[in-house]
Amino acid sequence: MGKKQFTAVFWTLFLAIPFTALALSLAAYLTENLGRIMADFNEFSMAYSAGSKGLIVEMAARWPEVAGMIIGQLVLMTILLFTWRSQKTENQHNA
Repeated sequence: MGKKQFTAVFWTLFLAIPFTALALSLAAYLTENLGRIMADFNEFSMAYSAGSKGLIVEMAARWPEVAGMIIGQLVLMTILLFTWRSQKTENQHNA
């Protein structure tokens, strides 16, 4: 396995394992406390919004998807950055 492939695999695992553990613990927390969280959120949205409860609840249902997409893109960009730097360093040493 070449250095670029090893670097890409290493950084993928280095980033994926802790984020997977974090996602599992957050999923467990949300599963246990979702009723209380949503009740508090509903009280907050009723107190501070004027009739836009539907929009706020819809956004609350979609934020994990958006957060997951953003985190996934950041992970991919980080991996690409590290492999690009590795390739640049290899090219300088070979020149």
